[in-house]
Amino acid sequence: MDRIEKLKYVSTEQMFEGILVEVRDASVTIDIKGRLGQLIIPRRMIISEYDLKIGQEVGFLMSYPEVLEEAANTHYVEAITEHERRRLKNQQKKIKMREENE
Repeated sequence: MDRIEKLKYVSTEQMFEGILVEVRDASVTIDIKGRLGQLIIPRRMIISEYDLKIGQEVGFLMSYPEVLEEAANTHYVEAITEHERRRLKNQQKKIKMREENE
C-alpha cells in the first residue's frame, strides 16, 4: 500500500510566511510568522533568484502533520533512544574531563 493512502486529509496545504534568521553554508533557519516556531532546512531547498540574507521574507506551502498509525515505529524508537544514550554518555565524559582538569 502506498503510504499516502494512509492520510485522511491529503490536500490541506496553506501558505505560511517566515523570516530568514540564520543562513549557513548548508542550511537556513526560518522563523515562521505567527509564533509557529522555526524550520531548519537544507539550503538547497530554498528557491531564490537572490543571494540569501538574514531578514529576507519567505513564503511556502505546508500542510499539518498527520499521525499515520497509532503504534510507534520500533526502529525509530530504538534509534532515538540510542542517540539520546550516546549524547548523555558524551556529556558525562565532558563533565568528567572538565572536573579532572580543574
